[in-house]
Amino acid sequence: MAPPPPPLMDELIEEFLLRLPPEDPASLVRAALVCKPWSRLISCRRFRRRYREHHRTPPLLGSVQDLGRSNYRSLARFVSTSSFRPPRVELRGWSAIHSFHGRVLCCPPIFGDVLHKKRLVVWNLMTGEHRELPRLSWCPYPGPDWNAAVLCASSVGAGCSDPDCHRGPFLVVFLGTFDYNTVANVYSSETDAWGEATFTHNDYQQFCFLTGALVGNALYFSTSTRIELVKYDLTTRETSAINLPRQASGQYTVLMAMEDGRLGFATIQESKLNLWSKEDGQDGDARWEQSGIIELDALLPVEALSPEPHVVACADGGGVIFLWTCAGFFSIDVKSRRVKELLGLKGHGFGFSVVPVTSFCTPALGVANTGEGSGAGASSV
Repeated sequence: MAPPPPPLMDELIEEFLLRLPPEDPASLVRAALVCKPWSRLISCRRFRRRYREHHRTPPLLGSVQDLGRSNYRSLARFVSTSSFRPPRVELRGWSAIHSFHGRVLCCPPIFGDVLHKKRLVVWNLMTGEHRELPRLSWCPYPGPDWNAAVLCASSVGAGCSDPDCHRGPFLVVFLGTFDYNTVANVYSSETDAWGEATFTHNDYQQFCFLTGALVGNALYFSTSTRIELVKYDLTTRETSAINLPRQASGQYTVLMAMEDGRLGFATIQESKLNLWSKEDGQDGDARWEQSGIIELDALLPVEALSPEPHVVACADGGGVIFLWTCAGFFSIDVKSRRVKELLGLKGHGFGFSVVPVTSFCTPALGVANTGEGSGAGASSV
């Protein structure tokens, strides 16, 4: 009888586990259930940090969609595109507006209500918990001319590298316009309070803040002017304007943090999905370069091309872009060109909310699970 094979070295096991695909967190859960040594390895903080460093870009776990939005009724529901299954899949009475590392920022279905009647809420998909924020310490008037984003507190400075950031403190950045001023305010979960509002003069009496993206130490928002972006520096708490390239002026744009760490945006012109990225010149001026063109008429059904589609959202890293068309909502993987229809959304208008959720998800102690067993949970990284 042949002797049993020698046991694998711990280093080889760890290298194997590091290469399990992040878009399939159930594979890590199954591996953690093999034996106690594997479970201890996968659940330890060191492995979760190495897993994040190895794969770099957080995978797309799904999106939060607004179902049943009408007047004061709304339902934010997480729809998975991976094996991740949160402990809570919906939040009634709220609409999703932004997501970062497994947290989802939601507002009342009527934007103006947040300024006088209701509050913003941060929904943690990894734990199922949600926290209602205190009312804004200052607000201009009830209206749609504002937006907000949720961030890990550790994102300020060197960027978020905490493998357990979903359990740590977070920030919510609020931007609005009032009488030729951009108003900024920041909420901290550590103090459970909004800071002092700051005001910066702009050239427009009133405009809307649209999609947001965190790049480096700044938060960027596209605007309804369609000719410039607004940059909010998280360190100095100052706002400034950045012009869009002439070729993209007047188009609806969606901002994104590119995989290489640069700011980018996507827009559609003549059935072409155009991708742009920003280069910072030595003189401090922003220079835009076109980084890709995707022919939509070769990917989308004919009935989805007229009227022209619009970009509505983009996953962190710029790998997946979401489109509205008259035939429904679609997602496009930029690298593989793979197109998927978001089922159940046909007939919804352009204003329908789709917020991508990206995060690493590894087994840890008692959080969300993937439905692959009862002994291991999942943790955002």
